[in-house]
Amino acid sequence: GRNPLPFRPSGGERQREGGEDVNYSDLHRQRFAFFRAMLVELGADWSGLETRTTAGLNAGEAYHVGTATFACRDELGLQRMLEDIGARIVFLIDWNRARKRLQQFVDKSDAVTVLAEAAKCGAGHMGWLAAGGERLIYTAMQALGADYFHVGDRLDQVIGATQARAFLIEVLKLASQAMRQRQPVALIEDETRLLLVRYLLRRRDEFDLLAEHAAYCHELAMGVRDALVHGRQYDRKAALGLAERAKEWERQADLLVMRSRRRAERHPRWDPFSRLIERADDVADFLEEAIFLLSLIADGHHRGWQGEVQQAMQRLADGVLAAMQDQVRALAVASTLNEQSSGTDHEEFVAALWRVLNAERQCDGLLREVRRVLAEHVSDCATLSLSTDFANALEQSTDALLATGYGLRKLSFNRLGGEI
Repeated sequence: GRNPLPFRPSGGERQREGGEDVNYSDLHRQRFAFFRAMLVELGADWSGLETRTTAGLNAGEAYHVGTATFACRDELGLQRMLEDIGARIVFLIDWNRARKRLQQFVDKSDAVTVLAEAAKCGAGHMGWLAAGGERLIYTAMQALGADYFHVGDRLDQVIGATQARAFLIEVLKLASQAMRQRQPVALIEDETRLLLVRYLLRRRDEFDLLAEHAAYCHELAMGVRDALVHGRQYDRKAALGLAERAKEWERQADLLVMRSRRRAERHPRWDPFSRLIERADDVADFLEEAIFLLSLIADGHHRGWQGEVQQAMQRLADGVLAAMQDQVRALAVASTLNEQSSGTDHEEFVAALWRVLNAERQCDGLLREVRRVLAEHVSDCATLSLSTDFANALEQSTDALLATGYGLRKLSFNRLGGEI
């Protein structure tokens, strides 16, 4: 990109009380904002910010201009100010070129963030550009193979925006240090590849989707339990509000399933995780259905729910929530399991899965108890039908949880090297 227009100390001709002015102008809005932010960190107070066009200058293109005022009470303060500004001018060299190259891996705002953070560390981007720039990153991605990256993949789409930003900042820092130490480019390439491997090992993206999906299922299970605790089966408005929220939770869970499928299409290593999250989605479907049925029950179909019916339904909902909580625990442990995991970790994982198994059996018995009390206390056909369907949906969610638990067990054991 083109260099910025000159900036200059005002030489005191526009001094304010106890301060010195620096005028700065730039053709690029983003670079102007970048340098402005750096000077703010030095204590600059900006004024006169505007966009101008000047005949005969920059081929008539608009440019951005402003005045930064620094508090300088003596010659020593002025000298320090000039040194600090000079130390940051270097970060404007080829700034726009570096930004555009970084945008091959992250979005526009993240590219600027990477440059800003590297500048704060005193590293900048010139070492990275001199060492190969985007080629360093592409070489590292290609070296890891198709199991992780395909041609056309953008870095943040594979490892996440937060991880991608952090990785690029570290690459700029290591490149800057290596170039100052006159290390060979081949060494920088090796260090970049190793750094990317560490970031891939650090992330738990596969389990992150499963855990996020489980969080929505947990909200649904808790929504049912809390609704019964607070008598929402008698409150049509509150039950309808819960049903709307549950519908949105279930939709968000579906979106996670679709994300997992898309990743599995591009990366075979995602297949087992995609199959597992598809099983888990049945849990969300049954729980959302139960909350919908509760909203129908609240619409005048709750006669006979007092007493034993309410208590039996509550015990069933409690059992479902307990099973969901154990599933969340099992997922949390599974995401950390590897060859170096302790026996305690393995025991905790297996214990959580067995509690899910026992909860499913318990809920089978609780469903029968619900049917018994419904037969004894509910005579209205619509209420009986809706209440039975409500209880069935709750129990079926634990069946789906059990299937998901077995799938998680197989996936985790296979990852540890033990086929089952």
